Amino acid sequence: MPLTARNMAIAPPHLSCTIVVIIGLICSCLTSSSSAGTEKGETRHRIAIVSSYDRGYLWSQETSTGAAAAFLEFGTLNDQEEIALLSATDHVENSRVVIRKWWMDSKRKSSRTEIAEATNRIVAAITEFHPDLILLGDDNAANYIGSQFIDTATPVVFWGINGLPLKYGLIDSLEEPGHNVTGVYQAGYLVESLGFLKRVVPGIETFAVLSDDSPTGRAKVKELQHLADAGRLPLRMLDSVVTNSFTEWKERALALQQQVDAFFVVNHNSIKDDNGDSIEQLTVGKWYLENIRIPECAHEKQFALEGLLCVCDDSGYNQGYEAVKLGYRILVGGEAPGKIAVRAPARGPLIINRVRAAQLGIDITAAMGVEEYVDKALALQ
Repeated sequence: MPLTARNMAIAPPHLSCTIVVIIGLICSCLTSSSSAGTEKGETRHRIAIVSSYDRGYLWSQETSTGAAAAFLEFGTLNDQEEIALLSATDHVENSRVVIRKWWMDSKRKSSRTEIAEATNRIVAAITEFHPDLILLGDDNAANYIGSQFIDTATPVVFWGINGLPLKYGLIDSLEEPGHNVTGVYQAGYLVESLGFLKRVVPGIETFAVLSDDSPTGRAKVKELQHLADAGRLPLRMLDSVVTNSFTEWKERALALQQQVDAFFVVNHNSIKDDNGDSIEQLTVGKWYLENIRIPECAHEKQFALEGLLCVCDDSGYNQGYEAVKLGYRILVGGEAPGKIAVRAPARGPLIINRVRAAQLGIDITAAMGVEEYVDKALALQ
């Protein structure tokens, strides 16, 4: 039965910030014997990629880069030209693989009707494509697309789920996921991001959270509040803003910067103007950087690229890379996905944006432990 706004309750109810990537991986080309098999006319493996978001979303670009690096390493794709072709056309073929990609665009098209339409469209396309492996990147894809392929003959690998992935019913446990599913998830590195901010600006004691009212945003704010209640944060959390209204978001941010020492800026991709029209992330970021004069941290590299001060990167690159590695283990190594433990990849680097540091009058020192620098602010360009 097609998903509609009325019957959507048959699918798992949660929406989350994420890329759904469905990949039918051909790695049998990695040995000479498998190459010979292809020459004899054996069917190439098929890769179907589905992203929760849109190609302009910075997080999606990070996960795609990581996945591409793994494809090159394992010999699935030949060179940067094939990667560029996939990026431009959502389709690439060679003697070993056929890859297709679809986008849910669920940041900008986030209503129940729009999510249902995207789910129906993509599930139909994947079914027709007959992939050999399904990679689900981020929460919305895992939730809505994944629920349509659990317990089928097609292996499923997810990436980018915020917090523990048990919430979508795709796995039985992290150690023994069962079914036809495994994957990697985001640990968040929220404590680490705040700890890094404390080293960058030692005098701060309090912070507030700024977030949109999206599945990802709500999950991060809830996790921060849980950590605060447990006394596990290096700063005191005094307040949080969770709204999709740009007017409210700006008003609360301006008021709170008079009350706290710093902000933890979470996702701000679902914010809308007073007419209900979506506002791009970098537009929100431009207003923030031009009007907020206290320091901030975030949890993903995309926000350092946008122009925010510092990040302990919950790496999108690592998410995409590690998910494709799992796909390789399944299709080439013959491992059952339900027997491969689900885990969170290692964190990415501690990143500081030198443009924002200069704007705030912060001198960067070796004691901060910076591991990577960003020398641009995309939101201000």
